[in-house]
Amino acid sequence: MPKETFFRLRDEKQDSIMRSAISEFAGHGFERAKICDIAKNANVATGSIYQYFADKEELFMYCAQWAFDNFMKKIDLRPDITNMDIFEYYDERLANPGILNEEREVVHFMQELMRHPDMMRPSMREMYKKSEEQILKLIENTKNKGLIRTDISDEILLEYFVAVTERFKMRWMTQYDDLTQMPEEEMQKNVNIMLELLKYGLKGGEANV
Repeated sequence: MPKETFFRLRDEKQDSIMRSAISEFAGHGFERAKICDIAKNANVATGSIYQYFADKEELFMYCAQWAFDNFMKKIDLRPDITNMDIFEYYDERLANPGILNEEREVVHFMQELMRHPDMMRPSMREMYKKSEEQILKLIENTKNKGLIRTDISDEILLEYFVAVTERFKMRWMTQYDDLTQMPEEEMQKNVNIMLELLKYGLKGGEANV
C-alpha cells in the first residue's frame, strides 16, 4: 500500500500519478519501467514518488488495485445494478468494448500484470475480496429470479462462477497481445459461449430450474 503521504494528495494528483505509472508499466513492462519517467509524466519530482511508495514493486502492485477499482466504478455506474442477475451482469461487464477502448492503457497494464503471477497474488487478494462481495449479491438476485438452483450454497456457486469466468478472461488476455483489438463480434461470441456454459452446463439446452 502507498504511504500516508500519497493519500494526502488531491484526487486529481493521485489520478495523474497512477495513470502515469500504469502507462509506463503497460508500455515498457515492469523490468524496464522507470520511476523517473513516471514522475516526469505526472509532473512531480522523482523523489516525490519514493515519498509515496517504498519502491517500484509497491507502486506496481498498487497500480493493480487502482486499475481494478477504476474499472469496477465504470462498470457499476448503472443505477439498477443491484437488481441485475449474474448473467446480465457478466454480459454487460465482459462484452463492453466501450470500457475497453476508453481505458486502453489500463487494459494493457492488466495484461502486463498477468505476466507477473508472483507479484500479482498479493495485489489481487483485496481485489478478489471486493469482486466476490459483488458476485454474492448477484447470486442472491439470480436465485430470487429462479434462474439458478437454490439447493446449492451461495459460496459453492461463487466458486463455480469465479472459476469459469477467470479462466475465460485468462484465455482472452493471453490470446491477444492487445485485448482492446479483439473484434466486437468475436468478444460478444466468446461471452455468449461462456454464459451458455454457466447457464446450462455441458449438456446444453435450457436450464431445468
